[in-house]
Amino acid sequence: MKIIIAGVGKLGDYLARSLAEDKQEITLIDQNFSNSQDLINNVDINYITGNALDFNVLQESGVANADLLISVMDQDEKNVICCLLGKKLGVKQTIARIRNPEYSGAVNLLKYELGLSMVINPEKETASHIARSLSIPSALEATSFFKGRMQMVTLKVKENSPLDGINLSSFTKKHSFNIIVCAIDRDGQIIIPKGKTKLETNDKIYVAGTFENINKLLQFADMITQKTKKVIITGGSKTAVYLAEELIALGMQVKIIEMNLDQCHELSERLPKALIINGDVSDQNVLYEEGINTCDAFVALTSIDEENIVYSMFASLNNVPKIITKINHIDLEGVTDKANIDTVITPHRIASNHIVQYVRAMQNSHKSSCEAVYKFDDDILEMLEFRILDDFNGANKKIRDMHIKENILIVAIMRDKQIIYPEGNEVIKPHDIIVLIDGTNEVVSINDMLE
Repeated sequence: MKIIIAGVGKLGDYLARSLAEDKQEITLIDQNFSNSQDLINNVDINYITGNALDFNVLQESGVANADLLISVMDQDEKNVICCLLGKKLGVKQTIARIRNPEYSGAVNLLKYELGLSMVINPEKETASHIARSLSIPSALEATSFFKGRMQMVTLKVKENSPLDGINLSSFTKKHSFNIIVCAIDRDGQIIIPKGKTKLETNDKIYVAGTFENINKLLQFADMITQKTKKVIITGGSKTAVYLAEELIALGMQVKIIEMNLDQCHELSERLPKALIINGDVSDQNVLYEEGINTCDAFVALTSIDEENIVYSMFASLNNVPKIITKINHIDLEGVTDKANIDTVITPHRIASNHIVQYVRAMQNSHKSSCEAVYKFDDDILEMLEFRILDDFNGANKKIRDMHIKENILIVAIMRDKQIIYPEGNEVIKPHDIIVLIDGTNEVVSINDMLE
Protein backbone atom coordinates (compact mmCIF):
# COMPACT_ATOMS: atom_id res chain seq x y z
CA MET A 1 0.00 0.00 0.00
CA LYS A 2 1.09 3.58 -0.72
CA ILE A 3 0.86 5.71 2.43
CA ILE A 4 1.62 9.43 2.90
CA ILE A 5 2.48 10.66 6.42
CA ALA A 6 2.38 14.42 7.07
CA GLY A 7 4.43 15.40 10.11
CA VAL A 8 7.64 13.90 11.47
CA GLY A 9 7.27 14.36 15.21
CA LYS A 10 7.52 11.42 17.61
CA LEU A 11 4.33 9.80 16.29
CA GLY A 12 5.20 10.38 12.62
CA ASP A 13 8.71 8.95 13.09
CA TYR A 14 7.55 5.87 15.01
CA LEU A 15 4.62 5.30 12.65
CA ALA A 16 6.86 5.47 9.57
CA ARG A 17 9.15 2.83 11.09
CA SER A 18 6.27 0.54 12.04
CA LEU A 19 4.57 0.74 8.64
CA ALA A 20 7.88 0.33 6.78
CA GLU A 21 8.43 -2.88 8.77
CA ASP A 22 5.05 -4.02 7.42
CA LYS A 23 6.45 -3.52 3.87
CA GLN A 24 4.26 -0.50 3.10
CA GLU A 25 5.45 2.20 0.67
CA ILE A 26 5.89 5.27 2.87
CA THR A 27 6.35 8.92 1.88
CA LEU A 28 6.98 11.36 4.73
CA ILE A 29 6.34 15.12 4.38
CA ASP A 30 7.76 17.74 6.76
CA GLN A 31 9.43 21.13 6.63
CA ASN A 32 12.37 20.08 8.82
CA PHE A 33 14.05 16.67 8.92
CA SER A 34 17.04 17.77 11.03
CA ASN A 35 16.00 15.54 13.94
CA SER A 36 15.12 12.57 11.72
CA GLN A 37 18.46 11.58 10.20
CA ASP A 38 18.38 8.11 11.77
CA LEU A 39 14.96 7.49 10.21
CA ILE A 40 16.03 8.75 6.78
CA ASN A 41 19.34 6.88 6.78
CA ASN A 42 18.16 3.54 8.15
CA VAL A 43 14.52 3.07 7.09
CA ASP A 44 13.35 2.48 3.52
CA ILE A 45 11.06 5.50 3.06
CA ASN A 46 10.65 8.43 0.68
CA TYR A 47 10.65 11.95 2.08
CA ILE A 48 9.72 15.39 0.82
CA THR A 49 10.83 18.62 2.49
CA GLY A 50 7.90 21.02 2.39
CA ASN A 51 4.62 22.10 3.93
CA ALA A 52 1.97 19.37 3.69
CA LEU A 53 -0.69 22.09 3.53
CA ASP A 54 0.83 23.30 0.25
CA PHE A 55 -1.25 21.96 -2.66
CA ASN A 56 1.83 21.52 -4.83
CA VAL A 57 3.77 19.62 -2.14
CA LEU A 58 0.87 17.22 -1.65
CA GLN A 59 0.65 16.67 -5.40
CA GLU A 60 4.40 15.99 -5.53
CA SER A 61 4.02 13.31 -2.86
CA GLY A 62 1.73 11.32 -5.17
CA VAL A 63 -1.25 11.63 -2.86
CA ALA A 64 -3.67 11.29 -5.81
CA ASN A 65 -2.60 7.66 -6.21
CA ALA A 66 -2.12 6.93 -2.51
CA ASP A 67 -4.23 4.51 -0.49
CA LEU A 68 -3.97 6.47 2.75
CA LEU A 69 -2.98 9.93 4.02
CA ILE A 70 -2.12 10.19 7.73
CA SER A 71 -1.75 13.72 9.09
CA VAL A 72 0.02 14.00 12.45
CA MET A 73 1.27 17.58 12.36
CA ASP A 74 1.51 19.74 15.49
CA GLN A 75 -1.99 21.30 15.32
CA ASP A 76 -5.42 19.65 15.04
CA GLU A 77 -6.64 22.22 12.54
CA LYS A 78 -3.66 21.61 10.24
CA ASN A 79 -4.38 17.89 10.28
CA VAL A 80 -8.03 18.37 9.35
CA ILE A 81 -7.14 20.76 6.49
CA CYS A 82 -4.41 18.43 5.24
CA CYS A 83 -6.88 15.52 5.09
CA LEU A 84 -9.44 17.67 3.29
CA LEU A 85 -6.85 18.67 0.68
CA GLY A 86 -5.81 15.04 0.31
CA LYS A 87 -9.41 13.99 -0.31
CA LYS A 88 -9.77 16.70 -2.96
CA LEU A 89 -6.63 15.41 -4.68
CA GLY A 90 -7.90 11.86 -4.74
CA VAL A 91 -6.45 9.92 -1.80
CA LYS A 92 -8.65 6.96 -0.90
CA GLN A 93 -8.66 7.24 2.91
CA THR A 94 -7.49 9.72 5.54
CA ILE A 95 -6.52 9.66 9.22
CA ALA A 96 -6.17 12.85 11.28
CA ARG A 97 -4.68 13.29 14.72
CA ILE A 98 -7.06 15.42 16.82
CA ARG A 99 -5.91 15.87 20.42
CA ASN A 100 -7.75 18.85 21.90
CA PRO A 101 -10.16 17.76 24.68
CA GLU A 102 -12.57 20.49 23.52
CA TYR A 103 -13.09 18.55 20.28
CA SER A 104 -13.48 15.13 21.92
CA GLY A 105 -17.29 15.28 22.00
CA ALA A 106 -17.48 16.13 18.29
CA VAL A 107 -15.11 13.49 16.91
CA ASN A 108 -17.82 11.35 15.27
CA LEU A 109 -19.42 14.45 13.73
CA LEU A 110 -16.03 15.58 12.39
CA LYS A 111 -15.42 12.17 10.84
CA TYR A 112 -18.83 12.17 9.16
CA GLU A 113 -18.93 15.79 7.98
CA LEU A 114 -15.29 15.94 6.81
CA GLY A 115 -15.07 12.44 5.38
CA LEU A 116 -12.26 11.33 7.69
CA SER A 117 -11.71 7.57 7.76
CA MET A 118 -10.29 7.65 11.29
CA VAL A 119 -9.48 10.12 14.03
CA ILE A 120 -6.59 9.27 16.38
CA ASN A 121 -6.12 10.93 19.76
CA PRO A 122 -2.87 9.70 21.39
CA GLU A 123 -3.59 11.41 24.69
CA LYS A 124 -7.06 9.90 25.01
CA GLU A 125 -5.82 6.44 23.98
CA THR A 126 -3.00 6.75 26.54
CA ALA A 127 -5.44 7.74 29.26
CA SER A 128 -7.62 4.70 28.52
CA HIS A 129 -4.54 2.48 28.60
CA ILE A 130 -3.55 3.85 32.02
CA ALA A 131 -7.10 3.51 33.36
CA ARG A 132 -7.15 -0.18 32.37
CA SER A 133 -3.86 -0.73 34.21
CA LEU A 134 -5.22 0.98 37.32
CA SER A 135 -8.31 -1.25 37.24
CA ILE A 136 -6.02 -4.27 37.93
CA PRO A 137 -3.45 -2.71 40.31
CA SER A 138 -1.20 -5.77 40.61
CA ALA A 139 -0.70 -5.95 36.81
CA LEU A 140 2.06 -4.01 35.09
CA GLU A 141 -0.21 -3.63 32.05
CA ALA A 142 -3.71 -4.74 31.13
CA THR A 143 -5.15 -5.14 27.63
CA SER A 144 -8.54 -6.46 26.59
CA PHE A 145 -9.48 -8.37 23.44
CA PHE A 146 -12.56 -10.14 22.03
CA LYS A 147 -14.34 -6.79 22.62
CA GLY A 148 -13.49 -6.81 26.31
CA ARG A 149 -14.48 -10.40 27.04
CA MET A 150 -10.89 -11.46 27.73
CA GLN A 151 -7.92 -9.75 29.31
CA MET A 152 -4.20 -10.04 28.89
CA VAL A 153 -2.24 -8.82 31.90
CA THR A 154 1.50 -8.46 32.43
CA LEU A 155 2.75 -9.72 35.80
CA LYS A 156 6.15 -9.93 37.43
CA VAL A 157 7.20 -13.12 39.23
CA LYS A 158 8.69 -12.01 42.53
CA GLU A 159 11.05 -13.95 44.75
CA ASN A 160 9.24 -16.54 46.91
CA SER A 161 6.05 -15.99 44.91
CA PRO A 162 3.76 -19.04 44.55
CA LEU A 163 4.45 -18.71 40.80
CA ASP A 164 8.24 -19.02 41.21
CA GLY A 165 9.46 -22.38 39.89
CA ILE A 166 6.05 -23.53 38.65
CA ASN A 167 5.95 -25.98 35.74
CA LEU A 168 3.25 -24.62 33.41
CA SER A 169 1.93 -28.01 32.31
CA SER A 170 1.37 -29.33 35.83
CA PHE A 171 0.05 -25.95 36.96
CA THR A 172 -2.77 -25.86 34.37
CA LYS A 173 -3.75 -29.46 35.15
CA LYS A 174 -3.78 -28.85 38.89
CA HIS A 175 -5.89 -25.70 38.90
CA SER A 176 -9.43 -25.37 37.57
CA PHE A 177 -9.22 -21.79 36.30
CA ASN A 178 -8.48 -21.31 32.61
CA ILE A 179 -5.53 -19.02 31.97
CA ILE A 180 -2.80 -19.15 29.35
CA VAL A 181 0.76 -17.92 29.90
CA CYS A 182 1.27 -16.51 26.40
CA ALA A 183 4.86 -15.31 26.66
CA ILE A 184 7.69 -14.78 29.11
CA ASP A 185 10.20 -11.93 29.09
CA ARG A 186 13.29 -13.31 30.82
CA ASP A 187 16.24 -10.92 30.98
CA GLY A 188 15.10 -9.22 27.79
CA GLN A 189 14.61 -12.46 25.85
CA ILE A 190 11.11 -13.43 24.75
CA ILE A 191 10.13 -17.07 25.36
CA ILE A 192 6.94 -18.56 23.92
CA PRO A 193 6.39 -21.20 26.63
CA LYS A 194 5.78 -24.91 26.22
CA GLY A 195 4.28 -27.28 28.80
CA LYS A 196 7.62 -28.04 30.48
CA THR A 197 8.60 -24.36 30.81
CA LYS A 198 9.18 -23.25 34.40
CA LEU A 199 8.66 -19.73 35.71
CA GLU A 200 11.55 -17.99 37.43
CA THR A 201 12.03 -15.01 39.73
CA ASN A 202 11.90 -11.67 37.86
CA ASP A 203 10.17 -13.21 34.82
CA LYS A 204 7.71 -10.80 33.23
CA ILE A 205 4.80 -12.98 32.12
CA TYR A 206 1.92 -12.23 29.76
CA VAL A 207 -1.23 -14.03 30.92
CA ALA A 208 -4.57 -14.25 29.07
CA GLY A 209 -7.96 -15.22 30.45
CA THR A 210 -11.36 -13.90 31.44
CA PHE A 211 -11.47 -11.28 34.18
CA GLU A 212 -12.78 -13.92 36.60
CA ASN A 213 -9.96 -16.37 35.87
CA ILE A 214 -7.28 -13.67 35.95
CA ASN A 215 -8.60 -12.73 39.37
CA LYS A 216 -8.31 -16.39 40.52
CA LEU A 217 -4.70 -16.45 39.32
CA LEU A 218 -3.94 -13.25 41.23
CA GLN A 219 -5.46 -14.79 44.37
CA PHE A 220 -3.32 -17.92 43.93
CA ALA A 221 -0.20 -15.82 43.37
CA ASP A 222 -0.97 -13.71 46.44
CA MET A 223 -1.10 -10.64 44.22
CA ILE A 224 -4.54 -9.30 45.10
CA THR A 225 -4.17 -5.71 46.21
CA GLN A 226 -6.76 -3.24 47.36
CA LYS A 227 -8.70 -1.40 44.69
CA THR A 228 -7.27 1.88 43.48
CA LYS A 229 -9.11 4.70 45.25
CA LYS A 230 -6.70 7.62 45.58
CA VAL A 231 -4.63 8.69 42.55
CA ILE A 232 -2.07 11.48 42.28
CA ILE A 233 -1.29 12.77 38.76
CA THR A 234 1.67 15.06 38.11
CA GLY A 235 1.24 17.60 35.31
CA GLY A 236 -1.99 19.06 33.95
CA SER A 237 -1.58 17.85 30.37
CA LYS A 238 -4.28 16.77 27.90
CA THR A 239 -3.58 13.17 28.93
CA ALA A 240 -4.13 14.13 32.59
CA VAL A 241 -7.51 15.65 31.71
CA TYR A 242 -8.70 12.56 29.82
CA LEU A 243 -7.36 10.26 32.54
CA ALA A 244 -8.97 12.21 35.38
CA GLU A 245 -12.33 12.06 33.59
CA GLU A 246 -12.07 8.27 33.23
CA LEU A 247 -10.91 7.68 36.81
CA ILE A 248 -13.58 9.92 38.31
CA ALA A 249 -16.21 7.99 36.31
CA LEU A 250 -14.80 4.82 37.94
CA GLY A 251 -15.29 6.34 41.40
CA MET A 252 -11.65 7.19 42.17
CA GLN A 253 -10.40 10.28 44.00
CA VAL A 254 -8.06 12.27 41.75
CA LYS A 255 -5.47 14.93 42.57
CA ILE A 256 -3.58 16.76 39.83
CA ILE A 257 -0.45 18.71 40.79
CA GLU A 258 0.33 21.46 38.26
CA MET A 259 2.79 24.37 38.59
CA ASN A 260 1.11 26.83 36.18
CA LEU A 261 -1.62 28.76 38.00
CA ASP A 262 -3.62 29.67 34.86
CA GLN A 263 -3.63 26.03 33.82
CA CYS A 264 -4.86 25.08 37.30
CA HIS A 265 -7.86 27.39 36.83
CA GLU A 266 -8.65 25.77 33.47
CA LEU A 267 -8.35 22.29 35.00
CA SER A 268 -10.67 23.26 37.86
CA GLU A 269 -13.35 24.39 35.41
CA ARG A 270 -13.10 21.24 33.28
CA LEU A 271 -12.70 18.80 36.20
CA PRO A 272 -14.90 20.05 39.07
CA LYS A 273 -14.74 16.65 40.83
CA ALA A 274 -10.93 16.51 40.83
CA LEU A 275 -8.71 18.29 43.35
CA ILE A 276 -6.33 20.59 41.49
CA ILE A 277 -3.15 21.55 43.38
CA ASN A 278 -1.04 24.52 42.30
CA GLY A 279 2.44 23.38 43.32
CA ASP A 280 5.89 22.25 42.24
CA VAL A 281 5.99 18.46 42.09
CA SER A 282 9.79 18.54 42.40
CA ASP A 283 9.30 19.83 45.97
CA GLN A 284 9.14 16.77 48.23
CA ASN A 285 7.15 18.73 50.82
CA VAL A 286 4.38 19.30 48.27
CA LEU A 287 4.20 15.55 47.55
CA TYR A 288 4.10 14.69 51.25
CA GLU A 289 1.46 17.33 51.93
CA GLU A 290 -0.71 15.89 49.15
CA GLY A 291 -0.38 12.36 50.54
CA ILE A 292 2.11 10.51 48.36
CA ASN A 293 2.71 8.07 51.21
CA THR A 294 -1.00 7.23 51.50
CA CYS A 295 -2.15 7.21 47.85
CA ASP A 296 -2.90 4.01 45.93
CA ALA A 297 -1.43 5.12 42.61
CA PHE A 298 0.99 7.72 41.26
CA VAL A 299 0.96 8.69 37.58
CA ALA A 300 3.82 10.83 36.22
CA LEU A 301 2.59 12.73 33.15
CA THR A 302 4.81 15.80 32.85
CA SER A 303 6.26 16.67 29.45
CA ILE A 304 9.85 15.80 30.48
CA ASP A 305 10.80 12.11 30.58
CA GLU A 306 13.65 12.50 33.05
CA GLU A 307 11.39 14.32 35.52
CA ASN A 308 8.76 11.59 35.25
CA ILE A 309 11.41 8.95 36.01
CA VAL A 310 12.74 10.85 39.05
CA TYR A 311 9.24 11.50 40.45
CA SER A 312 8.35 7.84 39.97
CA MET A 313 11.51 6.73 41.79
CA PHE A 314 10.52 8.99 44.68
CA ALA A 315 7.03 7.44 44.70
CA SER A 316 8.67 3.99 44.76
CA LEU A 317 10.78 5.00 47.79
CA ASN A 318 7.51 5.93 49.50
CA ASN A 319 6.04 2.49 48.71
CA VAL A 320 3.23 3.70 46.47
CA PRO A 321 1.52 0.43 45.39
CA LYS A 322 1.02 1.37 41.72
CA ILE A 323 3.30 3.69 39.73
CA ILE A 324 2.83 4.55 36.06
CA THR A 325 5.42 6.59 34.17
CA LYS A 326 4.98 8.28 30.81
CA ILE A 327 8.04 8.52 28.59
CA ASN A 328 8.29 9.77 25.02
CA HIS A 329 11.76 8.45 24.20
CA ILE A 330 11.76 4.68 23.87
CA ASP A 331 15.53 4.47 24.46
CA LEU A 332 14.90 5.47 28.10
CA GLU A 333 13.02 2.23 28.79
CA GLY A 334 16.31 0.59 29.84
CA VAL A 335 16.72 3.35 32.44
CA THR A 336 13.25 2.70 33.86
CA ASP A 337 14.06 -1.01 34.23
CA LYS A 338 17.15 -0.19 36.31
CA ALA A 339 15.17 2.38 38.30
CA ASN A 340 12.71 -0.37 39.32
CA ILE A 341 9.80 1.32 37.55
CA ASP A 342 7.50 -1.43 36.34
CA THR A 343 4.76 0.27 34.30
CA VAL A 344 5.95 2.58 31.52
CA ILE A 345 3.69 3.95 28.81
CA THR A 346 4.66 5.64 25.53
CA PRO A 347 1.83 7.61 23.88
CA HIS A 348 3.08 7.50 20.29
CA ARG A 349 3.54 3.74 20.50
CA ILE A 350 -0.06 3.31 21.72
CA ALA A 351 -1.42 5.57 18.96
CA SER A 352 0.73 3.87 16.33
CA ASN A 353 -0.65 0.46 17.31
CA HIS A 354 -4.18 1.65 16.51
CA ILE A 355 -3.13 3.06 13.12
CA VAL A 356 -1.15 -0.07 12.18
CA GLN A 357 -4.20 -2.14 13.08
CA TYR A 358 -6.34 0.01 10.76
CA VAL A 359 -3.80 -0.25 7.91
CA ARG A 360 -3.62 -4.03 8.21
CA ALA A 361 -7.41 -4.25 8.12
CA MET A 362 -7.44 -2.06 4.98
CA GLN A 363 -4.84 -4.26 3.34
CA ASN A 364 -6.83 -7.41 4.07
CA SER A 365 -10.31 -5.96 3.62
CA HIS A 366 -11.53 -8.94 1.60
CA LYS A 367 -9.42 -11.49 3.45
CA SER A 368 -8.98 -12.76 7.00
CA SER A 369 -8.37 -9.34 8.47
CA CYS A 370 -6.47 -8.10 11.49
CA GLU A 371 -9.02 -6.81 13.99
CA ALA A 372 -6.50 -5.60 16.58
CA VAL A 373 -2.75 -5.42 17.17
CA TYR A 374 -0.86 -4.76 20.39
CA LYS A 375 2.92 -4.38 20.65
CA PHE A 376 4.96 -5.16 23.76
CA ASP A 377 8.58 -5.23 24.93
CA ASP A 378 10.04 -2.65 22.60
CA ASP A 379 7.96 -4.09 19.73
CA ILE A 380 9.60 -7.54 19.73
CA LEU A 381 6.31 -9.16 20.78
CA GLU A 382 2.87 -8.67 19.22
CA MET A 383 -0.60 -9.85 20.11
CA LEU A 384 -2.87 -10.02 17.05
CA GLU A 385 -6.59 -10.59 16.70
CA PHE A 386 -7.76 -12.04 13.36
CA ARG A 387 -11.17 -12.80 11.89
CA ILE A 388 -10.92 -16.05 9.88
CA LEU A 389 -12.29 -16.24 6.34
CA ASP A 390 -11.94 -18.86 3.59
CA ASP A 391 -8.52 -17.57 2.49
CA PHE A 392 -6.81 -18.95 5.61
CA ASN A 393 -4.72 -21.97 4.59
CA GLY A 394 -5.26 -23.57 7.99
CA ALA A 395 -9.07 -23.34 7.95
CA ASN A 396 -10.86 -26.58 8.91
CA LYS A 397 -7.57 -28.20 9.97
CA LYS A 398 -6.55 -29.37 13.43
CA ILE A 399 -4.10 -27.00 15.06
CA ARG A 400 -1.55 -29.82 15.44
CA ASP A 401 -1.60 -30.28 11.62
CA MET A 402 -1.17 -26.61 10.71
CA HIS A 403 2.65 -26.35 10.84
CA ILE A 404 2.59 -23.14 12.87
CA LYS A 405 5.91 -21.28 12.94
CA GLU A 406 8.16 -21.38 15.98
CA ASN A 407 7.50 -18.57 18.49
CA ILE A 408 3.85 -18.19 17.47
CA LEU A 409 1.08 -19.32 19.80
CA ILE A 410 -2.69 -19.39 19.27
CA VAL A 411 -4.00 -18.06 22.59
CA ALA A 412 -7.77 -18.29 22.23
CA ILE A 413 -10.63 -18.68 19.77
CA MET A 414 -14.02 -16.98 19.90
CA ARG A 415 -16.74 -18.90 18.08
CA ASP A 416 -20.36 -17.73 18.27
CA LYS A 417 -19.55 -15.78 21.46
CA GLN A 418 -18.04 -18.89 23.03
CA ILE A 419 -14.39 -18.61 24.12
CA ILE A 420 -12.26 -21.69 23.43
CA TYR A 421 -8.79 -22.37 24.83
CA PRO A 422 -7.36 -24.40 21.96
CA GLU A 423 -5.55 -27.71 22.20
CA GLY A 424 -3.91 -29.66 19.39
CA ASN A 425 -7.13 -31.34 18.23
CA GLU A 426 -9.09 -28.08 17.99
CA VAL A 427 -10.14 -27.08 14.44
CA ILE A 428 -10.11 -23.43 13.34
CA LYS A 429 -13.20 -22.63 11.27
CA PRO A 430 -14.23 -19.75 8.99
CA HIS A 431 -15.81 -16.87 10.95
CA ASP A 432 -13.83 -17.73 14.09
CA ILE A 433 -11.93 -14.88 15.71
CA ILE A 434 -8.51 -15.93 16.99
CA VAL A 435 -5.89 -14.24 19.12
CA LEU A 436 -2.27 -15.20 18.63
CA ILE A 437 1.03 -14.17 20.15
CA ASP A 438 3.77 -13.45 17.62
CA GLY A 439 7.34 -13.57 18.86
CA THR A 440 8.70 -13.37 15.30
CA ASN A 441 7.29 -9.90 14.57
CA GLU A 442 6.63 -11.12 11.01
CA VAL A 443 2.88 -11.78 10.98
CA VAL A 444 1.04 -9.18 8.91
CA SER A 445 -1.64 -11.35 7.28
CA ILE A 446 -3.05 -14.52 8.81
CA ASN A 447 -1.17 -16.97 6.57
CA ASP A 448 2.15 -15.53 7.79
CA MET A 449 1.74 -17.66 10.92
CA LEU A 450 2.21 -20.87 8.89
CA GLU A 451 5.47 -22.36 7.66
